[in-house]
Amino acid sequence: MADTLLLLSGGLDSVVLAETLRAQGRLRAAVHFVYPHPAQSYERRAVHRLVRRWHMAGDATPVKELLLNLWASELATGAGTKGPRIVPARNLALLAMAANMAPSMGATRLAFGATREDLASYADCRPGYFETLNQLLAPFKVEVVAPFLDYDREQIAQMAAGFGLSGEDWWSCYEPVNGSACGFCDSCRQGAP
Repeated sequence: MADTLLLLSGGLDSVVLAETLRAQGRLRAAVHFVYPHPAQSYERRAVHRLVRRWHMAGDATPVKELLLNLWASELATGAGTKGPRIVPARNLALLAMAANMAPSMGATRLAFGATREDLASYADCRPGYFETLNQLLAPFKVEVVAPFLDYDREQIAQMAAGFGLSGEDWWSCYEPVNGSACGFCDSCRQGAP
């Protein structure tokens, strides 16, 4: 049953989650949020490549693109700087917008690509956070799921290979340098190939 709206960033985790949900027959639609940050154009390009791949395979799953006025200056901390890039309440804003969209698209689940490696630095990627959101969303019959919370990037990269995906099929860097991944931010250091 196609019951899931996926938050599709274009990163490794969300691209592999998209393919996982497609294989399960659960992907109803996806939404890519466009907001100002250093890797936005790279993420957007990865989403467009994925959609093109689907269309070439005869899959017309809708992917909506939504412009969001989100303050994300924290993502521009300086290329080559180690550590997380924490945008206050970003996931809350993204999930709230997706929860608003889901019923009109026939979706009852919101899928989010948080991983085990996100737990330490990102409060809005922890199980308790999703449990609280689910309590708030219950009256609207929408549930947030994060099926990769028990997986690390290496495991997700192996899943990507199983789907025939390579590093050209996603973008996982917060602050690119001259069109290449910086190699220092948390996303780069979490084992993304």
